[in-house]
Amino acid sequence: MDRPLRLLAGPEAIRRIREEGLHEDLFDVVAGASGGPKWLSLTRLDRAIFGRWFRQRTRPLAMVASSIGGWRFACVARRDPVEACRRFEEYYLDYTVEPPVTPARLTADCRGILEVILGETGAEEILSHPAMRLAILAVRGKGPIGRPHPLGMGAGLAAAALANGISRRSLPLFFERTLIYDARSRPPFDCHRGFPTQPVPLTPQNLVPALLASGAVPFVFEPVPELHGARPGLYLDGGIMDYHLDIPYQAPGLVLYPHFSDRIVPGWFDKALRWRRPDPRNLSRTLLVCPSPAFLAALPGGKVPDRTDFRRLPTPERLRVWRAAVAETQRLADAWSEAVETGRAPDLLEPLPG
Repeated sequence: MDRPLRLLAGPEAIRRIREEGLHEDLFDVVAGASGGPKWLSLTRLDRAIFGRWFRQRTRPLAMVASSIGGWRFACVARRDPVEACRRFEEYYLDYTVEPPVTPARLTADCRGILEVILGETGAEEILSHPAMRLAILAVRGKGPIGRPHPLGMGAGLAAAALANGISRRSLPLFFERTLIYDARSRPPFDCHRGFPTQPVPLTPQNLVPALLASGAVPFVFEPVPELHGARPGLYLDGGIMDYHLDIPYQAPGLVLYPHFSDRIVPGWFDKALRWRRPDPRNLSRTLLVCPSPAFLAALPGGKVPDRTDFRRLPTPERLRVWRAAVAETQRLADAWSEAVETGRAPDLLEPLPG
């Protein structure tokens, strides 16, 4: 019988898990990818992982994410991560939007969702958590991408996509990677290797703007025009540079990566570039936990929820399909709990591609 959950690991992660077993103290970093509604495939898995692990931890745990990954981690860095995840899931599954759909309307709706996630005490809980150290990735636009003119921004994004097709090293010509991080601990990766990075301390004043900026898909949501503590400019989706977090982690422990796919796509413009692979050095200490192909094939439509569902499905049908898919993902949570509690996880490891 096909298992619903896969445990894919880099060489160092395989060695350590087979030597020591799978336990929470192996990990110093948790990674969270961009992907919009695809996060719904992970909501029950997040509850299973963070509902048991890291609850009593006091040693810092870096949580680095772009876009919706940062929103997930804003939930699990709360005093009651299971309840915060449940509220986020319920609100998201009930979300509807009717024409006219504009970036201003969607951005306002996102603010409303963040109010649900954070409540009155969320920022305080996140920034005083004994272990969790949230780090949010965004980008600052350069040249025409840094100005609020649709034609200029469109031309700049098209030029960035073409240049990226030749080399990802061209992206700093168009964007500045920005890391908004909990300053109680060092950033979780080398900010000077790969792309130059603007480090910005995370504060109560910039937490919501950072989460909005990290998910600000161009022309879908409004850019964030001001980020407290950061350079002036327009801030956009962190997934543009760091879609699935192909980054050089620094911490000595392993990287736990709950993901909705077995494919790690380095940047937003790389989604259609099947030859664009992550740097193998960045994967050596990673344990990627993801749904199996058989599990995905059995979901409604044979896939996890995604942004295209808003266009192709009537609202009642989309809501029904999404709820059915999320109910199925409880199997992922159960498979994780079974693997950890029985000690079988080392036997289930597969080499992480790439």
